[in-house]
Amino acid sequence: MFECILLDSIMKLNGERTVYNILHLLTAKKSTQTIQDSNLFGLTNYFGIYKSLTRQAFNQEIDRLEYHKLITVNPDQQTVHVSDRGKVYYQKLMEEQDDYLQLNGGELHETAEQFSKHLLLFIQTLTHIHRGNTRFIPIIEDVESQQFVKKVWNNQHQLGTDTILKYLYQDLTMILENFPDSHAAAFVDSLTSLKKVGLSRYQIAKKYYITTHDVYLSFMNIIHAICKAIKTDHHFTFLPQLYPDHKMNKLLSDSTNQTFYYLKQGLSIDEIANVRNLKENTIKDHIVEIAYIYQELNWSAYITEQEYLLISSILKKLESKRLKDIKSQLPDSISYFQIKLVIALGGTKNVEENHYA
Repeated sequence: MFECILLDSIMKLNGERTVYNILHLLTAKKSTQTIQDSNLFGLTNYFGIYKSLTRQAFNQEIDRLEYHKLITVNPDQQTVHVSDRGKVYYQKLMEEQDDYLQLNGGELHETAEQFSKHLLLFIQTLTHIHRGNTRFIPIIEDVESQQFVKKVWNNQHQLGTDTILKYLYQDLTMILENFPDSHAAAFVDSLTSLKKVGLSRYQIAKKYYITTHDVYLSFMNIIHAICKAIKTDHHFTFLPQLYPDHKMNKLLSDSTNQTFYYLKQGLSIDEIANVRNLKENTIKDHIVEIAYIYQELNWSAYITEQEYLLISSILKKLESKRLKDIKSQLPDSISYFQIKLVIALGGTKNVEENHYA
């Protein structure tokens, strides 16, 4: 799975960004550049799906792909391309995995991580209480998760442990039957109960002859599937009780969230720059980032309809996403900010679809 995600990311970047943009994407680096690129290159599903990935482990995987001639690396520019051999291998992986890939990091990277903690800790808690054992060391040390699970138990304990165990079994079975047997089994092996401690990534990798990267991503892929099913009113009996009860912010960097607050107050770009003591170009980048996520942005304050249509027509003709290439085809009066804004708002879509008051 990790190979497939890396190759897919490399193909979509097409050498227009460095390989470390992928690392920043996977580990949820909430910078304006990373968030814009994830949208620009269609990689939002992978945002924040592997926060624990280290630079060293990432480099080792890139080196391995290059060793097997699946990618070519330009060391001077730190850019990568998928080789012809790599493209054939990628297609094979996608045919095998596409039916059950459920990752949606752009929307779920925070929620899924929190939900997984709730699920792991609740199953451990429930199986211990079921056998009358109320003293145990929780596998999740996060205090917020512990308090959440305690609240769920206090609210639901009247159902009885037998009933809740049955509900959880039914809910998880409903989801796991949509995944390969090895993925479902590895997921179950990661759970801790009274009678067994969940296996480590290394132990699961050894048991199923896969990498530790795939162990983690397979687990999170199933967690994402559960979260998506809960959000779409799937017929679960108990799992929704473990869903985080607070709203997560949409995919915006912290600094952009502050800019968005002032935009909603009606401040102009230069006014926000003065208030926040930032450069106007920084505020413009924030506006582009917001445009990817919040389509109700009034972009007509920054670009005319004629300018929008002109930029859109060039975007239709060019395959490159390099801003310099796009800018060279436009009048000098068109700014990079306006180009990035049009791309964020859909680029080649009909202008009426993107004109929001």
